[in-house]
Amino acid sequence: MDTQQALILKEVQRPLVLDRRPIPQPKGNQVLVRIIAAGINPHDQKGRDRGLLVDKYLPQAILANDISGIVEKIGPEVKRFSVGDRIFGQSNILSGGPDQAGLQQFCILDADFAAPIPCHLSFDQAATFPVNAIASFIALFDSSGLDLAPKFLGRGSDYANKAIVIIGGSSNSGKFALQFSRLAGFGKIITTAKIRDNGRQSLRDLGATHVIDREAADVEEQIRAIVGDELLYAFDTVNGSYSGGVSHQLALSLLSTTKKGSLATLVRAESDPVIAASKKAGFRKNQVLGVSDLHQELAIMFWEMIPGWIEKGELKPLGFSVIEGLDVVKVNSLLDDYRDGRATTKTHVHPNHRDSIL
Repeated sequence: MDTQQALILKEVQRPLVLDRRPIPQPKGNQVLVRIIAAGINPHDQKGRDRGLLVDKYLPQAILANDISGIVEKIGPEVKRFSVGDRIFGQSNILSGGPDQAGLQQFCILDADFAAPIPCHLSFDQAATFPVNAIASFIALFDSSGLDLAPKFLGRGSDYANKAIVIIGGSSNSGKFALQFSRLAGFGKIITTAKIRDNGRQSLRDLGATHVIDREAADVEEQIRAIVGDELLYAFDTVNGSYSGGVSHQLALSLLSTTKKGSLATLVRAESDPVIAASKKAGFRKNQVLGVSDLHQELAIMFWEMIPGWIEKGELKPLGFSVIEGLDVVKVNSLLDDYRDGRATTKTHVHPNHRDSIL
């Protein structure tokens, strides 16, 4: 067999179509993975409808970069994996092209940006980590983000007397940001979220010390009562198209006015000039692109260490729902939900759906 089924984006602002394409072959330090679960994220909708990150690969673009599966072949330079290994990883969003994407039966992964799946974890649980966990990891610990230097990464800074604010703690990236903030040792981890059912306790279980209802009229006042004018670190995990920039302005307004604070965001947003002017000591603001290949040194550390964090219970998977098979109608409908701002859950596609129970 030298071809496979795939959901292909042939034209921007048009639905994905089910078609066939060649099965790629691994080179160098690459592995060929038989995909068991491929995770869909908000940026995939922007890929379909705006061409984000995939326009240069049209009319053969493929979406999804959360990958878990079984190693089928290895390249000549691969030392970390063997055929038959269960692995998960982030495919190369920037330059990997359609060979490194998830909405097909087989794909290529760079061995440096993948890891063995801990034995107690399912393929679906593993596939909740790559895109959202690496995005939060880079936002917190890379120089392009908040540039934190915690002890658990072999650095020396102590954050026990420091606070961090995570805007959107119930988002997929936000849940990982809470867990990494706890690993970093922050004394106060404050998050905003839409509170429902046991949501407040679930966020505390992930590391939040304070959970503020994002719909409260006095969100800023509640957080300032906790951090005063001392906040140096904020991370806005919210998709800007949903918040209209409100989350960004809140994060910026919370930073200290007398000390230089830092704000990391996942989407581009302009700073309110009045709020910016109130920061007498200035501030750093960085939009983070959470791509392993763009931050290779830190990403290699991440992929080497993540199995251990998971095995120790320091990093927990997200919830998820499943689309069995390359169901083009259901996948396009999910992308429509992201586009139209409807409530969604983390969703995985099982391209080889008979294998999904392994």
